[in-house]
Amino acid sequence: MKRLNKEELNKLPDIPTMEFEIPEWKVSLLLQGISKKMQIDLGRIVNIEDSDAFEYQKELLKACVKEPELDDDFIDNLYEKDSKVIDRIFLAINELNGIGGTESEEDSEFQE
Repeated sequence: MKRLNKEELNKLPDIPTMEFEIPEWKVSLLLQGISKKMQIDLGRIVNIEDSDAFEYQKELLKACVKEPELDDDFIDNLYEKDSKVIDRIFLAINELNGIGGTESEEDSEFQE
């Protein structure tokens, strides 16, 4: 295996994207995973004294929903809709970013 260098780094695949369908609304969203830099920036929001989970969620949506582009008004309107649909958007974002998902056989062996 060769060592990673700057030229090879530039050739590596970008952050993954996925089309997320919302069948009950007959629409879809283009979702994108987050970079390590964005992960750190989002983590800083949690440490701000006046921030709350809603601020974090808004910024996560802005970072991960590529189409349509979201602003605060759009997100506020979105939060007026069915919570199950919004929760599924966040589940898809988590899976895209490697958080959560299904456990492997090896993981389940340790829980027995």
